[in-house]
Amino acid sequence: MIKELETYIPSNLVVYVRSLVENETIDFKLVNQRSTKHGDFRYNNDRYTITINKTSNKYRFLLTLIHELAHFFVFKKNRLAKPHGLLWKQKFQSLLNPILYKEYFPSNLLSELIDHMKNPKSSFCYDINLSKKLDLYDNVNDNVYLDQLNDGEIFNYRNLGKFKKINKRRKRYLCLRIDNDKKYLFLGSTKVKL
Repeated sequence: MIKELETYIPSNLVVYVRSLVENETIDFKLVNQRSTKHGDFRYNNDRYTITINKTSNKYRFLLTLIHELAHFFVFKKNRLAKPHGLLWKQKFQSLLNPILYKEYFPSNLLSELIDHMKNPKSSFCYDINLSKKLDLYDNVNDNVYLDQLNDGEIFNYRNLGKFKKINKRRKRYLCLRIDNDKKYLFLGSTKVKL
């Protein structure tokens, strides 16, 4: 399976990724895009499984893979560790820090990654600046970010219908779904269509 993974990883990092997984027994599953997550780690019936979304964005794929590998290594040592607790953060940092150099990442992405890795969050989408930099490397980018819209503007979100942006509440934006008058909170980095 590692050969299949390699097609989704930047070519100059294949050897590094191989070094992380070559002596491990992990089932890797590549799946079509999921809207709620980029990847996950599971342990069932004495088997370790890492599932990752297929994507043309090799940097997003690599970061998701290393994120999930951090879960794997922490779980192997301490099954009671919190999923995104201190042990996971330290392991994630130790796996990613050796490659945080301009030889591996474009400079605009590298600066955001270095900043993010000082205190990594449970998902890249919670780091708006990093999320937007990663989006630059998606092949399809015909969306706008919610935080670019003015209050009162109407937008479409996925196939859920039309929403109206109301205002910002701390870090998220309050929006009204037009067809049912329910209110929802969105991150500013949420991609929407006008």
